[in-house]
Amino acid sequence: MKKIKLSLLIMIFSFNVNAAFTEPEMSQLNEINNKYINKEIESKEILKSAIKESIANLPSEKTNILKLHELWSQATKIKCRLAILESLNTDAETASKYECLANEYIAEANFLKSTY
Repeated sequence: MKKIKLSLLIMIFSFNVNAAFTEPEMSQLNEINNKYINKEIESKEILKSAIKESIANLPSEKTNILKLHELWSQATKIKCRLAILESLNTDAETASKYECLANEYIAEANFLKSTY
């Protein structure tokens, strides 16, 4: 009976100690993830602006610009899915996904800006 109580106390204590060590790590992970999520949001806004500018500067190409954006979006989703394969089910998965999306949005925006 004493061994069972001792084992139970050790298990409870070890979970509490483990939780104390993971809290700072979880906080850092959330901070990193939020950084990349915000970067993705900002990049998407830059892309939206670039699309509007491209259409304003090349109104005769509006259909092609929008079609290209649609195709580029599909390619971006697939590319980022493949790019993060090694980080799937890890702490880096979210950051990797949003970093890839942000980079692709900026690449598309830069391309569109280079057309006029």
